[in-house]
Amino acid sequence: MSQADMLNIRRIEMLKSMIRLGMRFVPNHIHAYRLVSGRGHWLFPELPNFRTEPFLLDGQMPAIWVSHKRECTSRVILYLHGGGYAMGSNRTHLQLACRITRAAQAQTMMIEYRLAPENPYPAAVDDAVQAYRWLLNNGTKPHQIVIAGDSAGGGLTMATLFALRERGLPSPAGAVCLCPWLDLTCYHSSNSPRRHRDPIITPSRICMFAKLYAGTHDAALPGISPLFGDFHDLPPVLVQVGGDEILLNESKQLRRRAKGRMDLELQVWPQMFHVWHFAARFLPQGDMAIQEIGEFVRRVVPLPEFKQTCEIPPAVQEQGLEGNLQALWTRTQNLVQNAW
Repeated sequence: MSQADMLNIRRIEMLKSMIRLGMRFVPNHIHAYRLVSGRGHWLFPELPNFRTEPFLLDGQMPAIWVSHKRECTSRVILYLHGGGYAMGSNRTHLQLACRITRAAQAQTMMIEYRLAPENPYPAAVDDAVQAYRWLLNNGTKPHQIVIAGDSAGGGLTMATLFALRERGLPSPAGAVCLCPWLDLTCYHSSNSPRRHRDPIITPSRICMFAKLYAGTHDAALPGISPLFGDFHDLPPVLVQVGGDEILLNESKQLRRRAKGRMDLELQVWPQMFHVWHFAARFLPQGDMAIQEIGEFVRRVVPLPEFKQTCEIPPAVQEQGLEGNLQALWTRTQNLVQNAW
C-alpha cells in the first residue's frame, strides 16, 4: 500500500469519526434535524462559474435552474434533494448539484418538493411528476432528461419513474440514484450488518423519518418503498452506494429484483459512507463518483455536435429578470421550516 493510499484511508476514517461525533449531539427529532440541515449550506457554498436562476415552477413550487458558464449543453437533470422526505432543500444541496451539473455537461433543475410530516406521501411524488411535466411543457424533450437524487431523493427518483409510467408520460433518458433509500418498511436497514459501521444512519433515526413520510399509508407501497415496485419499461439507472452504509443491502436487493427487467448498474464504493459525494472537496472518491455520474448522463443523453447548446427556458429567464434570489431563498426556508 502506497503512502498516498494510507493517507487517504486516514482521511476517510477521520471524516467518519467527525460525522459520528457530530451525530451524537443531534436528538432524534424532526425539529433538531431541520435545525442542523438548515445550517448545512454554510459547509457547502455555491461554487464559482455557475449561473443559478431561482424561479417558481408553475407559480408555486420554488425551483432553481443551474448551469455552468462554460461547460453546458442541452442535457437536463431534474435533481431531487435528499433529507428523509422531511428536511433538506435546494440550498443545502446546491454545491452537490453544481458538481454533478458540470461533470455531466448539463443543466440542472432543482425543486423544493413538499416535505413530511406536513405533506406526507404522495406529495413528493406528485411534485416530482409536476416538475417533469413542466420540463416537457417548456420545450425539453424526454430523451434530454435524466432524473437524479440522493438518499430519500434517490428513492423518490425511482418512485417518480414508476409514477411517470403509470400516468402514461414518456420516460426520461435515464436516472441516477445516490445512496437511495428504497425500503421504508425499514426491514433491510434494521437488519443490516453495517449498523455499527455507518456513521450517519441508525435504524431508530431512519424509522422515524419513514413514519413521517408514510403517514397513514402502508410503507410497503412501491411509491413509498420503490424496492417493492415493478421494474419493467424503465430507463437505464445508475445506483451508487457506500460500502459502509446500512442502505447497501437495499441497493443490492434492487439489483436482484431488477435483473432481466431493466438496465441497472450498481456501483458499491468500498469504505464510503452515506452520500460521500458531499465530501468531494476532501475525498478523491467523492469526485471520482461524481465523474462516473457525469459519464453516465453523457452516455444516456448523447448529443450530436449541433445540439451542444445551453439555453435556459424562457419561463426561467423571465422570472430571473423579475425575481430576487434572497426573496426566493426566504420562501424556500419558510416552506422547509413551516413546522417550527
